[in-house]
Amino acid sequence: MAARGGGTGRGRRSSGGRDGGSAGCLLWLIVFSFIFLLFVLNWGRIKETLDRTNFNEIVRNQRATDKQSPEAPSSPSPAAPATPEPAANQAQPSAKPDIQAPSPGGGAAPSGGNPGASPGPLGSGANSGTQPQGSSPAAAAEKALTAAQPPKARPATLFFVRIDDDGVIVRQDVRRMITASDTPLTDALSALLAGPDESDLRQHLVSLIPTGTKLLGVRVQGTTAVVNLSEPFMYNHYGIEGYAGQLKQVVYTATAFPSVHDVQILIDGERHDYLGGEGVYIGKPLSRNSF
Repeated sequence: MAARGGGTGRGRRSSGGRDGGSAGCLLWLIVFSFIFLLFVLNWGRIKETLDRTNFNEIVRNQRATDKQSPEAPSSPSPAAPATPEPAANQAQPSAKPDIQAPSPGGGAAPSGGNPGASPGPLGSGANSGTQPQGSSPAAAAEKALTAAQPPKARPATLFFVRIDDDGVIVRQDVRRMITASDTPLTDALSALLAGPDESDLRQHLVSLIPTGTKLLGVRVQGTTAVVNLSEPFMYNHYGIEGYAGQLKQVVYTATAFPSVHDVQILIDGERHDYLGGEGVYIGKPLSRNSF
């Protein structure tokens, strides 16, 4: 009897275990069925969401990318060669030697200064590294600008002559703009020796000053202008009238300046008594009243 009771108990426990397992499977089946029902009922919304977010396209692109470019095994990058460290007791050469420019007194220039700087003037107290004024860009630009500017000019009164048909020599003054400098009397006499220009020639004006005469110098002593002329001024093929005419041209042009009253003529730096062999006396200063 005892044996049968024990067997009956084991049979009941086995039947209870099978019933529990069947109940669990049934429960999971009900849950999956419920989830599947919800999925079917909401498939329209799910599909709309997937289409709106391009989820399917993203997945297809990702799969295509994975197929076309499989990941290559990464290879270790070669290690950079190690730079040997200099020995602690090895002297490091400097990148640029500190060349000291000699000072004007023969000694070395103070350390820490600019090696390319030129020594400044004595008494300046410091060396300057700037370029000299004559070679600086500003000075070069100023020089170029000055050279590009037209020369200054000033009015001057020059005296030429006109020879009439009867051979009478008539003095004629000409107002002209000439190049200006710090010596206006020299400028005027230089323009006189250069001769008449085209407008003067159209008025039949000529110069009796011999060709080749050069102005060697001009200075003013009191109210007398000392004019030094070259040797060709001594010879005139027009005779006495020619000598008088060339002297009038020089004297009248010089005395057109208010500060000049008369003119002393020198030939090659020397005073002569007469101009030409038979000529006109020039041993003393000549004024306009001398003719």
